Amino acid sequence: MKYSLTLGRPFGIRISVHWTFLLIIAWVVFIDLRQGLGLSPILYSILFVLSIFVCVVLHELSHSLTARRYGIPTRSITLLPIGGVADLEKMPEDPRQELAVSVAGPLLNLGIAFILWILLSAAGKLNLNPEDFRVIDKSNFLVLLMFANLMLAFFNLIPAFPMDGGRVFRSLLAMKLPRDKATMVAMNIGKVFAFFIAIWGLYTNPFLIFIAIFIYIGAQREYEMVKFTSVLSGYTVERVLMHEYTPLHPKDTLNRAVEILLDGPEQRFIVTDEDRVVGVLARNDIIQGLMRYDENTEVEKIMNTDVTVFPPNTSLEEAYEKMRYQQITMAPIVDNEKVKGLIDMDNINEFIMVRSALRRNG
Repeated sequence: MKYSLTLGRPFGIRISVHWTFLLIIAWVVFIDLRQGLGLSPILYSILFVLSIFVCVVLHELSHSLTARRYGIPTRSITLLPIGGVADLEKMPEDPRQELAVSVAGPLLNLGIAFILWILLSAAGKLNLNPEDFRVIDKSNFLVLLMFANLMLAFFNLIPAFPMDGGRVFRSLLAMKLPRDKATMVAMNIGKVFAFFIAIWGLYTNPFLIFIAIFIYIGAQREYEMVKFTSVLSGYTVERVLMHEYTPLHPKDTLNRAVEILLDGPEQRFIVTDEDRVVGVLARNDIIQGLMRYDENTEVEKIMNTDVTVFPPNTSLEEAYEKMRYQQITMAPIVDNEKVKGLIDMDNINEFIMVRSALRRNG
């Protein structure tokens, strides 16, 4: 995500914080200043917010590591004012696996709350009066953190798709219904919850309004994605394979690439050396190359050598999800180290539109 600062890479997963996270710190300081609090309570409030977001990171890591057990990688976890967002490649299609991934986060928060309860009970620090919670300090810090984790767990388990509770609900539905229909039901219920959360936010906390917007938009986007992938189900990449393409050689010049670019509809190129894929080149790469070098520069100097290739029997649904996750627009199809053709996102999206139209027509 743009404008994010990387904090670390535990388990190979990039943890970053978006600049808007500073808004919640500013909001907490503003509220404390309005109440006339001094420096010490303000610092405890900031530390409390940071502690909650550590718990949020652990929550998202729990999702990510559970998904990894099912072969699903996570690229990053980003901290936002509304919480954490784990960038999983996809959710498991097996409802039981999705159920396990979805409950992992809330169970982690319940576990933290349980450990804190044991420690506080042993220390005899649970007998606090309501007046003791007006200001955060060292006497109530851990008690409040325990309650915060309970709130994180129960709030995330609200059946508002795509929150954890909504995913749990979708996974239970998917045990009896097709995945796209289960997602549609979960989406509509999620939108209803989003409406009431927004109303609640108007009278309590404006951050709830942002959460409601996230739920509403997220539910719609995920339903569209599931609907698209259901259209692709049952097909392999050969169904949308593009056979007509002009391969480039690493020693070809940018001028040669420009000639092909201007002569026809091709905007993406495979770079091959003795029928072996060594790189890919897109229109933007060519333009950027011309801005940095002259037209006689060889394409090997600017081509992208990190190439994702698929064998011909790859599921079209799997290829589509992987290309979206990796944010790539084209991929060569290779069989026994020989290029059979290529697929690109434009062609796949056209196939989705055609199949969707045929479905509506019965």
